[in-house]
Amino acid sequence: MALVTLQYPSDALMKNTTVYLVIPERIRVREARAVYLLHGLSEDGSSWLRRTNAERYALERGVILIMPSGERSMYCDGVLGQNFFTQLTRELPALLQEMFGLSRRREQNSIMGFSMGGYGAARAALTYPERYAAWGSFSGPLDLSPLVARLDGRDRDSFPFLLERAGELDSTPLNPVNLLDAARQADLRGYVVCGTQDDLLICTQRFQKRAERTTLPIRFLYPEGMRHNWEYCDSQLPGFLDFVSEV
Repeated sequence: MALVTLQYPSDALMKNTTVYLVIPERIRVREARAVYLLHGLSEDGSSWLRRTNAERYALERGVILIMPSGERSMYCDGVLGQNFFTQLTRELPALLQEMFGLSRRREQNSIMGFSMGGYGAARAALTYPERYAAWGSFSGPLDLSPLVARLDGRDRDSFPFLLERAGELDSTPLNPVNLLDAARQADLRGYVVCGTQDDLLICTQRFQKRAERTTLPIRFLYPEGMRHNWEYCDSQLPGFLDFVSEV
């Protein structure tokens, strides 16, 4: 197993950034499945390695993991002049293909995340369904309306790029629920999980209600008693990685 810490000067972010990769031994990198794992708010790209058994799960399944650092950006563009969505969906895949030979074929790429990362993964996959075979969200705010409605104090200062769209949440592409498109995403598989005791449960439920109006292949799971924490993520990650293998 190779654990790679990649630091590079990002044009999209206009600064150096760090990406972590887990590459199982004895695999053909060009033929392997790769999964982008996105962290939640106030974490960084190392969180999946420090807080879960992601490395072991990847080794058991022969899957490459890619863990960028999204800071507190919600993986959006235009955050203090930094374009995290562009870095995630365009710049980073091209760099990894050039440096490590990772394939950019949709059949070999999937993306998922926890909380803020689930939001970023949903936006990436639903915006560019031709780039991913599967996507996943663990407790992501897939419908922003309930989240934005309760932002207060310091959080309001942290997310001006969301609050300025508060009056457009039924139409803006910043809200994943508005990106559901049965025609474009028919071959994109979704895996959405949220615990029954999670504070963001309503966001997933509202997204599911909208998704049910389509024929999109999205699996929804609601683990009983699970809360918004890394123990829950660790318990659910093997299921998503197996889902990617099935796809």
